[in-house]
Amino acid sequence: MKLLDGRVISVPLQWIPTLYNAMPEEREKYEINQNRTMIIWDPDRSTINDEVSIADYIEQKKEIPNVWS
Repeated sequence: MKLLDGRVISVPLQWIPTLYNAMPEEREKYEINQNRTMIIWDPDRSTINDEVSIADYIEQKKEIPNVWS
């Protein structure tokens, strides 16, 4: 997935068993939520019933205080 800031993220399908076990054509029946923070598979539109939060796969860098003087 390409993010608005230009970063591209991808994860192995094995990390998300519902997607890994689904047919490729079913994996393509997703929607992006209104906030653009989740990928959603609606069971009314595909055989998949799952949601993936983009934030779960983006490393948030935390500032580490300098403890060495």
